[in-house]
Amino acid sequence: MDKKKYIFVLSHSESKPIEAIGLMKIAMNMKAFDDSIDLDFFLIGEGVQLAKKGVADTISMEMEGQKVVVGEMLNTLVEDFNVKFYVCHAFLSAFSISKDDLIKNAEVKASSYLGELMLEGRVPFQLNL
Repeated sequence: MDKKKYIFVLSHSESKPIEAIGLMKIAMNMKAFDDSIDLDFFLIGEGVQLAKKGVADTISMEMEGQKVVVGEMLNTLVEDFNVKFYVCHAFLSAFSISKDDLIKNAEVKASSYLGELMLEGRVPFQLNL
């Protein structure tokens, strides 16, 4: 059986924290059930801000009576599940982000890399909330 491969596409951060929280929660659940899957994120548009050190710690919302902090979820994905965050190069300057600002497991890639991942068999996943 072929290895399951997914790429989660995240295009928002501060303006729609529910998108980041929703995708990260799904990703953590998937990796918890089957850590052998290939699952990474491609950050594009406003989503690139999540790869800047400290930004995700400032994004939160209340869900089911508890405060959910995006930074805590991101840290779990990076530290516990070794998920990579591919950051679209085209949007770095729009958000004043340099390569030195990036979190662990973040890698700058051209937008064409997302297409390459899909051609290699990654299933794209995105939420529109």
